[in-house]
Amino acid sequence: MSQPNQDDRQPVTKSQITHTALDLLEEEGIKKLSIRKIADRLDIKGASLYWHFKNKRQLMEFVSEEICKKVALPDPASDWEKELVKLATNYRHVLLHTRDSAVVLVETPPTTPYRLELIEKVSELFKQSGMEKEDVFSASWMLDNYITSFVIEEYRYAQLSDEEVEPHPSDEVDLPFDFSLPNMDNEFQFGLEVLMAGFKSKIRNEN
Repeated sequence: MSQPNQDDRQPVTKSQITHTALDLLEEEGIKKLSIRKIADRLDIKGASLYWHFKNKRQLMEFVSEEICKKVALPDPASDWEKELVKLATNYRHVLLHTRDSAVVLVETPPTTPYRLELIEKVSELFKQSGMEKEDVFSASWMLDNYITSFVIEEYRYAQLSDEEVEPHPSDEVDLPFDFSLPNMDNEFQFGLEVLMAGFKSKIRNEN
């Protein structure tokens, strides 16, 4: 019996394309991800993808949506500080789990439903804290920038840990720390505590 040709196959869906892109992102990273590779993985022509996405950036917006779906929505009815800390910790974990996902989020605008809902819930937490309305965007943006920037730095340190790194002579300068690879869990927690303290100080000053 002859094999069905490409025209006999069921057309690919937006969801299939998005999840294939997510798989390739995990396997090869953002720099090697291309429409051609996605099409090859799906065994279709590259032009077929443009029936669903007008360009690669729009496809990446849908990939960012799938990444954000892995982040649990905070509960605005609970304590705002605890919920923000829990969200930040979960968000970082998700971004570390999928290769270069933080880069995808930084390079795409928030246009998809779940991602916008996540932003809305975070905004509600800051409103609940007593923060002035005009400062809610700034606080939400700062929190997101801290998490994504920190994770992108973690990607870089992960690469360094896999390479031969020349040690710095410790006797050249007298510093209270060394230049060895840091404990990223501790550093993330430290930065998050400083950030939360800043938010609370801002709220007290406003009230």
